[in-house]
Amino acid sequence: MALQISELTGSRFGARVSGISPGQISDVSDLRQLHLERLGLLCLEFDQLLKTEQLYALTTLFGDAEFAPGMITGYGKADSNDDTPVDIETQVAALRAEGRDPYLALLGNVDGNGQQRDMDQSFYGDWEWHTDMSYIPVPPTFSLLNARQVPESGGDTWFCNLILAGRALPGDLWQRVVGQTIKHDSTYGSSGALRPGMAPPSSPLTAIGHAHPILREIPETGEVALFLGRRTNAYVPGLKLADSEALLNELWAFATQPAFCYRHHWKAGEVVVWDNRVLMHRREPMNHGDSRLMWRTQTKGEVVQAFPLV
Repeated sequence: MALQISELTGSRFGARVSGISPGQISDVSDLRQLHLERLGLLCLEFDQLLKTEQLYALTTLFGDAEFAPGMITGYGKADSNDDTPVDIETQVAALRAEGRDPYLALLGNVDGNGQQRDMDQSFYGDWEWHTDMSYIPVPPTFSLLNARQVPESGGDTWFCNLILAGRALPGDLWQRVVGQTIKHDSTYGSSGALRPGMAPPSSPLTAIGHAHPILREIPETGEVALFLGRRTNAYVPGLKLADSEALLNELWAFATQPAFCYRHHWKAGEVVVWDNRVLMHRREPMNHGDSRLMWRTQTKGEVVQAFPLV
């Protein structure tokens, strides 16, 4: 199958890919390598909506499928207050008994019958920069978002390339973050809504979440990327809170400059694949009354490797 590959308009990274037959997705072998070459972002165009099995076939081209966020305790779902933990197999069986797929997240304000659902006001607002599930010990590597229903305007997704930002990081700022980590807060989602089962922390010092190196190495290429996650309640362990806040504000201001970013306007049917190791993303506000439905899958991740100090 002959793929057509073109640049993303106005972007220094990523590529648009067409010519993939939905029925022959498993025959495409070079998408992951192309993904690395284009620094973590591919927009795949299809002339029809994919079936779930086709989206799964596409997902496995990038790695082993991981549970969708918020489905399984420990994978974006808060631990139960029950003293008796429920093993993963039992949770999966319970989800399947309810007709839910633990590997597929349906994101949006449209239900399975195509009707709009009542959503919290935060759904329609501006979603902040984030990396998917950076608050767990081993975050997913690749995320795939399949546009099923999208508004004509609003709801665009911005991507920020943290390899490009890392390459341009001023020397003094680089020296201040080498060897440092960020604790990534798990209590709030990127829309600003409190996650189910979580309590608001009194300060970033007490927020619950895993710490990862600020500078991470990408094993396949040796490239170095900033790993920032999400700004809300982030904290640099070992620093005074005021010093942590100042450093993180400086990092975010530098990394999210327009030179490192790309704005994506969605079309129904396409699939955008991004590498959470090197990209952050955020969503623009959308209008009440407009419909948006995305299917999301993700791949298993790897332990975050710190940039070598020597």
